[in-house]
Amino acid sequence: MGKTRKLSEKIKELPTVNDMTGRTIITNGSDGSLGKMSAELMLDGVFIMYHRKSDDTPLMVKPHKWTAIQNAGEIADGVVVVEGGKVLVVAPTEADSAGITWSSAAVSGGATTTTDRVTAMNDWNGPANTASIISKSTSSAVTNTSACAPGFCNLYSRANANGKGLTAGKWWLPSIGEMMMIYANMTKINYCLSLIAGATQLIQNWYWTSTEHSAARAWGLYLYDGGLDGMYTKASSKGRVRPVSTFTQ
Repeated sequence: MGKTRKLSEKIKELPTVNDMTGRTIITNGSDGSLGKMSAELMLDGVFIMYHRKSDDTPLMVKPHKWTAIQNAGEIADGVVVVEGGKVLVVAPTEADSAGITWSSAAVSGGATTTTDRVTAMNDWNGPANTASIISKSTSSAVTNTSACAPGFCNLYSRANANGKGLTAGKWWLPSIGEMMMIYANMTKINYCLSLIAGATQLIQNWYWTSTEHSAARAWGLYLYDGGLDGMYTKASSKGRVRPVSTFTQ
């Protein structure tokens, strides 16, 4: 009994376990119990989203249910990642595999701009970033066409049989934080993509983000090893582009 009480007391003294973003993963009970997991963590997962064609209701289902639903005529909006209180929808397809530029010339898009890697990783402002970058498009520095990463994402559309769903204007170029979320769940996302008709999987190459490094450069994330690089030239570097959205009407 003495040894049991000692172990219990030691467990009480263990620190709360957090992940790299500060989210609590495990807490220890005042009674000395170990492994009380946060409810938020228990809800994390990867799903397939669609807008039901009969009434345009947005739904997300577990991957093993998707084949039957797709065979009944439904069209996937994308793959939903639920993690740490955030919900991100990853598009089923992406820009030309040869890559596209971020803009036609150097431009300050008004998005989160930093030369610091840690600050870049904490950028979750993809929607606001993209909206600002699109608004800065001019004839001399184009950002709003499908030939440029922000414009491609803004114009991207996944419509169901009724023309409803995650249509143009509901997608954006992911920020570094959002792209890191994709990288962390890449294997599960690709499994879901393999179930969606016409979808293309993420590859281990670098992808553009909406996080800016300067007027001339923007950040990219390499999906091979999670490497961050802020030295990609907006007007000449050609990177892969995968639009994202959220669970919405």
